[in-house]
Amino acid sequence: MSDTKNNNAKNIKSVAIVGGGSAGWMTASMLSKQLGSSIQITLIESEQIGTIGVGEATIPPIQNFNRILGIDETEFLSSCNGSIKLAIEFENWTKLNHKYMHPFGSFAVDFDYMSFPYFWLKARAEGYKRDLQEFSIAWHLASNNKFQKPSTDPQSLASKFDYAYHFDAGKYAQFLRQYSEKNGVVRKEGKIVDVVTSDIDGSISTVRLESGELVNADFFVDCSGQQALLLGKTLNVEFESWHEHLLNDRAVAVQTAHMSQLKPYTRSIAHHAGWQWRIPLQTRMGNGNVYASEFMQQDEAEKLLLDTVEGPTLTEPNHIKFRTGKRAKFWHKNCVAIGLSAGFLEPLESTSLHLIQSGIMRLVRLFPDLSMSPLLQQEYNNSTAKEYEAIKDFIILHYKATERDDSEYWRYCKNMVIPDSLKSRIELYKEHGHLSVHDKELFKQDNWMAVLTGQHVYPESVGPILAAKNELDLTRTLDSIYNNMKGLAATATGHEMYLMKNAPFKG
Repeated sequence: MSDTKNNNAKNIKSVAIVGGGSAGWMTASMLSKQLGSSIQITLIESEQIGTIGVGEATIPPIQNFNRILGIDETEFLSSCNGSIKLAIEFENWTKLNHKYMHPFGSFAVDFDYMSFPYFWLKARAEGYKRDLQEFSIAWHLASNNKFQKPSTDPQSLASKFDYAYHFDAGKYAQFLRQYSEKNGVVRKEGKIVDVVTSDIDGSISTVRLESGELVNADFFVDCSGQQALLLGKTLNVEFESWHEHLLNDRAVAVQTAHMSQLKPYTRSIAHHAGWQWRIPLQTRMGNGNVYASEFMQQDEAEKLLLDTVEGPTLTEPNHIKFRTGKRAKFWHKNCVAIGLSAGFLEPLESTSLHLIQSGIMRLVRLFPDLSMSPLLQQEYNNSTAKEYEAIKDFIILHYKATERDDSEYWRYCKNMVIPDSLKSRIELYKEHGHLSVHDKELFKQDNWMAVLTGQHVYPESVGPILAAKNELDLTRTLDSIYNNMKGLAATATGHEMYLMKNAPFKG
């Protein structure tokens, strides 16, 4: 009995989340779900400050986050103006007037212990013409504006794809706020004017609001955005810039009315100094221009965006400044940073919400007691840093693997010295088509293959083991797989019809 009492005495009794938006309310919802009533959770946000949210495109793991919370998918889509996302289409990245897709899920089916892309590379070396993307169910569905749920039969080709969502980030935060408050989370409105630290160990003890109210907690989560009020400004954890490899540092966003069919994929359209996004929600289109201020002025960026959007604008242009990089630590003393306060990678592969999600789930797994174990902190920091670094390399690949040399921006990207970790991965692949991808990495072999082949990076020769794999009639086999996938997509429901029948936006 005494051991139980001692353990309880060590347990954290209160958590304060500083900042709302997607990061704050995703954190509040998951911590309240996992910790229940054992801990008092308070979230502090200010209507004065607001959030950056410009509409979000996500990747498939968001499904799992919502599922753990017990959120019904149709209710979520209806409440958040959500649509389906099967892929990202990249236009003008390889070269002007060229496009390819990064589809979600795997390519076709594996043969024995060898993954499908190896056999496709062999067929290509022998003159086969179909692109790798054409062996993705997600590509077939997306290209035809169709959607159906993946099959639960692992033997079926219809199980070999995945999907994510497009939705209104502001409405998602509101949705999760309601969820969190039902679970006992207390929201406090107010701007923080002071952060008090302990004289003993420098940890955070209290935040003071503009009203004079004091909020004490045992543990703090910094969701204050790029200012990193707690981890950066108060605990002085440095920010490491990645500008050398990721030049973009500005964005301008605007919403427009729909003028065409609702596509189940995000579009990323490269231009001479960055790229533009198109994110289709049920009732509007999210548009943005991500650019490097070194190569494009703000007025030019806004004009380019407004000149190229489809349909009348519904909002005024929203200009955003950002820094790519991460904090030297994500957890220091009794504070963890989640979201923009932890770091930022431009939304090229829709990883912003995922990094929030994975940071939260890592915190749940490693949640401390009052001792704030240095080993837990080290594990959290190391794992999070590896995740950021791996995603960074994947994003750099899009810029490095280009044939474009039509502007100073693209010449820099094409010729820049890249991190050794990315260089060695590309060199291994270029030799025989092998990719070194670790199990815990977010982007797997098929994700890398989608971008590498989409941007015309191919190995010099196929793996020697494939010389002995001649029992397959590759052309006949690949054509059969393609035709089966084409047939499956033909019977699927239209994307708009699927949403109308299953999850229409409530408004």
